[in-house]
Amino acid sequence: MDWAQAFLEEYGYWAVFAWTFIEGESVFVAAAALSAAGLMDPWKVITTAALGAYVGHLFFFALGRWKGLAIIEAVPFLRRHYPKANLILDRYAHWSIFIFQYLYGTRIVAAILFGASTIGLGRFLILQAINCITWSFVIYTVGHALGLAGLAILHRFGIAGLVVAVLVVLAVALWAYFRYGHDHVKNALNDRRKP
Repeated sequence: MDWAQAFLEEYGYWAVFAWTFIEGESVFVAAAALSAAGLMDPWKVITTAALGAYVGHLFFFALGRWKGLAIIEAVPFLRRHYPKANLILDRYAHWSIFIFQYLYGTRIVAAILFGASTIGLGRFLILQAINCITWSFVIYTVGHALGLAGLAILHRFGIAGLVVAVLVVLAVALWAYFRYGHDHVKNALNDRRKP
């Protein structure tokens, strides 16, 4: 167990930073679950995730400021919706920044659009700082609760029980995706293919 903790101390926080920089919660949730087991420090996990998300948002915001309009012009879907999106992002920036944080798969695109919009850098920096801090606490809480549940299942039913529980959760997630999200993903892909 000592080697696992040493490995997590060495690479775990970097993995959380890199993953939250890009977009994902999966490594962050796993790190929160590991901190529930005492393998990672909770405050380091929360801080690293918030910093990773914040730096990622700033990077893609800067990309949007630098080449945002070229990116929007190159993608027909974005070009078609940019004027309305810019108006919404500028007028409702306080809410849209928070909403996009929880819409998986939209954070990078949203940050580029924020960069290409008329939102000022100072306003974006402040709102994004609040956003990333609150998001890191929310997602950490979910991951920590999952970790505690996993530990309880492990102690009561052993490793086999934990594997069964994980498989059930994955099956339910796949069912929900194909029941509710699959058509949305297909429609988005079809929109991208249209000239």
